[in-house]
Amino acid sequence: MPVHAAGIGGRILKGRVTAMMNGDEYLKSLRNMKKTVYVGGRKVDDFWDHPLLRPAFNCLRTTYDLESDPNLDPGLHRLLVAQSALTGGRVSRFLQIVRTKEDLVARIEMQRALMRYTGGCFGGRCIAGAVINPLWSVTEEVDRATGGKTVYHERFKAFMKKVHEGNLAVMGNITDAKGDRSLPPHLQEDPDLFVRIVERRKDGIVVNGAKLQQSGAPFAQELLAVPTTALGPEDGDYAVAFAVPADAPGVSFVNDSACCNAKLLAMEPGDIGNAAFGMHQSAHVIFDHVFIPTERVFLCGEWNATRLLVHRFSDYQRLSSSACRSGYIDLCIGAAEAMADYNGVGKVGHIREKLIDMSIDSETIFGLAAGAAAMPDATTSGVLCPNTFFVNAAKLFMNGALVRCAQKLAEIGGGILVTRPSGADLEIPGVGDLLRKYHKGRNGVPVEDRLRMARLAESLSGLASITPILSVIAAGPPATQRLNFRLLTDFGRNRKAAERLAGIGKK
Repeated sequence: MPVHAAGIGGRILKGRVTAMMNGDEYLKSLRNMKKTVYVGGRKVDDFWDHPLLRPAFNCLRTTYDLESDPNLDPGLHRLLVAQSALTGGRVSRFLQIVRTKEDLVARIEMQRALMRYTGGCFGGRCIAGAVINPLWSVTEEVDRATGGKTVYHERFKAFMKKVHEGNLAVMGNITDAKGDRSLPPHLQEDPDLFVRIVERRKDGIVVNGAKLQQSGAPFAQELLAVPTTALGPEDGDYAVAFAVPADAPGVSFVNDSACCNAKLLAMEPGDIGNAAFGMHQSAHVIFDHVFIPTERVFLCGEWNATRLLVHRFSDYQRLSSSACRSGYIDLCIGAAEAMADYNGVGKVGHIREKLIDMSIDSETIFGLAAGAAAMPDATTSGVLCPNTFFVNAAKLFMNGALVRCAQKLAEIGGGILVTRPSGADLEIPGVGDLLRKYHKGRNGVPVEDRLRMARLAESLSGLASITPILSVIAAGPPATQRLNFRLLTDFGRNRKAAERLAGIGKK
């Protein structure tokens, strides 16, 4: 098994990938790298095993297992694995150069199904395709516009061939620090607030800056950085796109510090909904005088290419987000239906209506994403990009759908989502048995199952702070307030008033 600059890749025979890297091999590749990763102010060596990073790592590791072993889940395997036009062998669909409508449709089908499988973010991989395909198209257009004076596309093609040969984990790096959002990069008080070229050498460039809030970044074998915004003629030093091994000198990662991280440190896994996969991870990626060899530089001052690059990236990432969230709502539907059944109200009319509304939202999101994939925009490089109107409509609709979904899940599940006892409480001598007694649902459902599903529903709802869920169900869920209107509204009075105006009932 050959070792690449960024770790262990797939097994290669005459340029063709004959066996894809599995999860153990992926972990071995990370072990072989010397990354600088900080969590909670401390440098962490085995970062993939840190409680705050382990769920996100499990998500990525699982994609490698599913890709390498068709027996784990044949349906998902078929969606995850594509043919590489660069090697002729197999490659992850996350890394595929998208040239057909079928490729785009398979991509969103994969992401919806994979989200149902893990319920966690594998953003570190999906962002790869959202950067790779726009950069593939833009480098071709830049080289064509310069009449061959630049060779960015051939460089990128050579880089991507190595990525495909190894089926490497490539993390797209986009979001700059930005500083004063009202000012372009060249007018910032600190010039490093956008990633920039600080030195040009005969053999490459040196870059400074940071990319913030990057999903899954520490788990990368390769980082692929592109501008975060359209640039002007005075921002040439910021118009830079490049690839760098994730353990290159000067590259460091600082894990995020979201409040929800605390539960992974303070609670037992059994008390965390979807502890294996369910915690999102992002990091701040710092480039401190990082040297980039010429062959890994894909834009170097071409500011006028950045608008299309950013636009195409945004559309690709919105396609990914929409497909994922459709699968996420699918999971919420499943958890809500289970909770309703465990509570003995699975067939109650208003609950069935809520589940139907959630399904409508999920299918609407996916339908808009499917439309964006089925009616793509073509580029001269052969890459197809999602239809801009449809994919932006999908993302906008998705934003509201997730909020509605969270509230419906809270309404159906009830206060137990945030007020349940812990696993340790159930083991208190004498008291534990009483807790089981008082947390029983319908007959035939083990108390532990009801509590486990409540934990998952809390995690999926995104309303883990107690106030949002209790605001929904305290003093009775919305259905009970609606019942009061049904009981107290004087429908007869109102109907008589309408009939009087219509001239009905008069002699």
